Amino acid sequence: MTKVDFQDIIFYLHELNETWYMTGKIRTKEKCSVCHKPFIHVERMGSICPEHKTTPSRFYVDLSFKGKRCRIFCDKQGQPLDTYRRASIVQSKIQWEIEHDTFEPSRYIKAELQGFWVTNLLDRFLDFKINSIAPSYQKDYRRMVTVAKDYFNTTDVRDIKKLDLINYRDHLQTKCSLGNKTTKNYLDHFKTFLNYCKDDMEILDRLPAFPEIEVTAHTFKWLSQDDQIELFEHVPDADKPIIGFLMLHGCRPSEARALKCKDVDIKTQTITISCTFSGHVYREKRKGRGSRPVTIPIHPELLEYIQARVTGNLPEAFLFVNGKGRYYSETKLKRVWDVVREKAGIDKSLRLYDATRHSYASQLANAGTSIFKISRLLGHSSTKMTEKYAHEEINTLKIDIKKLSLKKVESVTRPSPETFQSLK
Repeated sequence: MTKVDFQDIIFYLHELNETWYMTGKIRTKEKCSVCHKPFIHVERMGSICPEHKTTPSRFYVDLSFKGKRCRIFCDKQGQPLDTYRRASIVQSKIQWEIEHDTFEPSRYIKAELQGFWVTNLLDRFLDFKINSIAPSYQKDYRRMVTVAKDYFNTTDVRDIKKLDLINYRDHLQTKCSLGNKTTKNYLDHFKTFLNYCKDDMEILDRLPAFPEIEVTAHTFKWLSQDDQIELFEHVPDADKPIIGFLMLHGCRPSEARALKCKDVDIKTQTITISCTFSGHVYREKRKGRGSRPVTIPIHPELLEYIQARVTGNLPEAFLFVNGKGRYYSETKLKRVWDVVREKAGIDKSLRLYDATRHSYASQLANAGTSIFKISRLLGHSSTKMTEKYAHEEINTLKIDIKKLSLKKVESVTRPSPETFQSLK
């Protein structure tokens, strides 16, 4: 039997290449490190120097597409083709995409591919978005960006599917130990990012479907008018104007702190809410996406204080000031509320927001004020945001259910027509 050496086998397999068809060729720019001769390529097996049995460490797919030569050096994640197996996988994918008319060479070119990486696009998104985010929320926003960058990294944003989002949700809940509500916030944030890629960057044609997350509706607390009156008695006299304003006008504490004398129209007895505080930062914009300035009537019980304050001060002076003549900081207002709560013996879970804005809207709803009017007073952009305040007091419900009964009603003898005739 004739002895066949390794080099003969390689050349024999090399001759069989002509019987195997695949789009493009897998090539290498490297040469044997010993003899410096080109490697011999064996389709479906790899490249090798038959004499020294050395192999290359970098490959590329060389093909012609629409009359142009394309050389693919990495996969869609930017990973270089450092093994023959990786190059073969990429070659197979390219052939499938060409057959289905979905092949785009730019998706395999690393320099161009980096522009579609989630991690790079999230950096651009953050630069674009951060100035419009309330300062008190910017830290949380940056954290959500960091988590998404760590997870998706160099994933091409165009390749993200629903399954990727489901896996991201599971990652947030298991690896990051986030609850349903926080997980939903992170997914909503990522959805905003994808909308940015679609609408502003024009990278995506449509968004993938996001997984549903069941979130228990938050049940907020609120006070009846009687409880509010009793609570107000514990407010120090110096702080009654701002607490009273919050209770009788329902605006956010951060908005009340930002009110200035110029926002008041004494002639029409109205006040325009157009600014807010975000932490210690004064912002000339109300809280909320798409929020606009809202003008509301001044309650008669606060009118005297407001008139005196506006008459005796410059337009830029703050409408409500603390005992030292300065505007109320978030910390100062919180301290005032803590003192009031302790004096009244109320649980810490009742926030100032609950005792003022929530109670204001709930009381109006219970008094029969239409949702549309309440929405207008609160400065909501839609009545849907206001519907959560449509409570009913338990006493009212007790009266209503008494209208129902399972008891037989005794028949009442109706007067005959003759009786009516005799009464004429």
